[in-house]
Amino acid sequence: MKKKLHFFIFVLFVGFAISAQTTHNLDWFAGIGTNVDLNISQGDTVIWTWTSPSHTVESTEESTESFDSGFFEAEGTTFSHTFNLEGVNPYFCGIHGASSMSGTITVAALSVTTFDGLTSFSIVPNPGQIEMNISFSQPISNATVEVLDVLGKRIFQKSLHEEHRVSVDTSRWSRGIYMVRISNSELTQTKRFVKH
Repeated sequence: MKKKLHFFIFVLFVGFAISAQTTHNLDWFAGIGTNVDLNISQGDTVIWTWTSPSHTVESTEESTESFDSGFFEAEGTTFSHTFNLEGVNPYFCGIHGASSMSGTITVAALSVTTFDGLTSFSIVPNPGQIEMNISFSQPISNATVEVLDVLGKRIFQKSLHEEHRVSVDTSRWSRGIYMVRISNSELTQTKRFVKH
């Protein structure tokens, strides 16, 4: 009975995790450099934590969304922003400058309705543990499938050529939520995969 209860709680938790927004945490400190980039989904929140004193987090003029933390001196201070618009959001520290502390938050839509006649793709099993199977309703070509971890690091990529299905070995991946993105020269479609 306890095993069934634990499994039920786990399934509820995973279901909530799939539908809920994701929070991304970034340490923000002098000397971090210019590679503080994330690929996230619409509705996700980024939290910057000052691990050294005296910084700001400011969007640039080219940013899709506007955000500004204001000046915070104390180490341990946090600033958060929820990204609701698809697009690219360059940002920097106004105290140390873009050449010393900067990055880009790229926000992807969770789905696109059409894809050269392809209306959707499915991921089975999801959640999964050993393997992830990505299936298409019709053969897809001239496109790419890639999987990104929660920090936006690409951990899998494959070009698609008239394929109905792609199988990916997930046995060595850490537990967590991953973004599966299918894209061609015009459109992108993204779904979440949970590794347990």
